Amino acid sequence: MIANPQPGRLAAGILLAVGLVPGLCACVADGGSGPGALQIIESGPGQPRLATYDCGQDGAITVEAMQNAVRLVEAEGSSYDLPASPPTQASRFGEGNVALVVEGGEALWMKAGREPVTCTR
Repeated sequence: MIANPQPGRLAAGILLAVGLVPGLCACVADGGSGPGALQIIESGPGQPRLATYDCGQDGAITVEAMQNAVRLVEAEGSSYDLPASPPTQASRFGEGNVALVVEGGEALWMKAGREPVTCTR
């Protein structure tokens, strides 16, 4: 067995590491749960509970705000459930090859293989 030539230094390092763990754990995001998490988006300056956006020649989209997500329905009936991205976000939603950014009375609808479309409420 090999003796540790500096036992006090090892003990100090362990105490430092143990003391930092609770502080670092407090900095980690909790995935959107808890009292500060986005729940249901109510009417107000942000996204209303249910809104229809006119996308000009591309038709219209209907956006329903849900808990930490939106449900988007295109004019032809295609439906997408888009989670907030990142989870604490209240205006950006997306998953896979589709995304929606809602700001004020406008919605930017992006879908792979198509030009992004700006729609207005």
